[in-house]
Amino acid sequence: MRKNVIAAIAGAMALCMMAAGCAGTQTGTAADPGTADTAAAAATEAPAAATEEAAAAAETAETAEAQWRDQDDAYLSGIDAENMVELPEKYDKIRVEVAKRKEVTDEQVEENIQNTLLANAPLKEVDRKVKEGDTVSIDFTGKLDGKEFEGGSGSYDLVIGSHTFIEGFEEGLIGAKKDETRDLELTFPENYSAAELAGKEVVFTVTVNKISEYDVPKLDDDYVRSLNRKDKFNNAITSVEEYRDYVRANLDEQNESDYRNAVIAACQDKLLQESTFNGEAPADMIDQYNDSMTRMLQYYALMNYTELKDLMINVYHATEDNYMEMIGDMAETQMKRDIILQAIADKKDLNPDEEDVEKAIADYVESEDTIESADDIGRYAKEFLRDELMRNNVYDWLVEHCKVEELPEVEKEADEAEASSDTAATDTAADEADTSKTAEESSEDKDSEDKDSEDKEDSDKEESR
Repeated sequence: MRKNVIAAIAGAMALCMMAAGCAGTQTGTAADPGTADTAAAAATEAPAAATEEAAAAAETAETAEAQWRDQDDAYLSGIDAENMVELPEKYDKIRVEVAKRKEVTDEQVEENIQNTLLANAPLKEVDRKVKEGDTVSIDFTGKLDGKEFEGGSGSYDLVIGSHTFIEGFEEGLIGAKKDETRDLELTFPENYSAAELAGKEVVFTVTVNKISEYDVPKLDDDYVRSLNRKDKFNNAITSVEEYRDYVRANLDEQNESDYRNAVIAACQDKLLQESTFNGEAPADMIDQYNDSMTRMLQYYALMNYTELKDLMINVYHATEDNYMEMIGDMAETQMKRDIILQAIADKKDLNPDEEDVEKAIADYVESEDTIESADDIGRYAKEFLRDELMRNNVYDWLVEHCKVEELPEVEKEADEAEASSDTAATDTAADEADTSKTAEESSEDKDSEDKDSEDKEDSDKEESR
């Protein structure tokens, strides 16, 4: 039971950390022909490997956690955060720059509707040549210098135009007929994840077994009613126009959420930049964050059918020599961000009360089939849930009190590109591991004269209220 609990918490934490786009850019995917994890291999080998690795990861996590899990100073609730970090003088009026909130366009509404139509469309086999957008069932065999190479052969249902396989593979099947076999002479990218194939010329022999296309339904009132959608007032959506309004409202809500996350990320970056830490954090807390970060990354690697070392190299651009050190840097950055949030929570009375924590635990127990009662949850899990409530309280407070300067989208993208070019790999990885890292911090603050002027304006406004 305890291993299941730890695995579930590791999964939840991994999803929290990875949802903001921190995965970076991979040079290969499990479906790329030529990798050790082709679709065929993943389909037959991954479930067993995943089960074994999940058990091993849970066992490792439990052993590591045992060293610190019962120590008060391993957790945010057990430290004096206000004495551990000196916040900037005007932390309650922190100034940040973020891209202006996006507006929903008619084109986005229609694109979303078309994607929904496609998602609900069944595949039907067709008797014609392959074209863009088709799903083709194929068998393929890859050869390098006339010999089959590991991971280069298998069977797969490939969507033409999805860019799932290397460049030229999908394009080489356009115009093919059912049962036709083609030899595709291709070259792996120079930066391909499998070093032994990078830049190499290969030949894939591909047989098309079936050609299918999506039978997209017609957008009409009957189709809309079949979706069983309801608006925010719980009214059924019954017409195409109502459905368009519904989609627009959802997209607008997502834009608002993205904007809020960008503000929070910018605030956290600015606070981290301008805060001063007083000495080292407790050893138990350092161990807890290192173990937790390692567990999260192990879980993420497991879900992508790869090893931790390979994940760090391919996703976070680490090396074999420094990938563990990079994990430590990521953990330290996350720990410092959390200590800052805890210090603000302590100063502004934003910590969750016991009733809220108990409700969060009860909700978690109810959502997990592997957990029978709150007694099955260890302290680590309970502290994690408590910390999430605290973070959300502080996030709300930051959004309410920070001073936001909105930048035009083009200008903001240019700033981000410039900032990213000057960021070291370790710093990038640490930022990617943060829960809400979605925007870059501003490179400069306004000069002190502008600050004083704005502060006076804020003070005047508060007095007038």
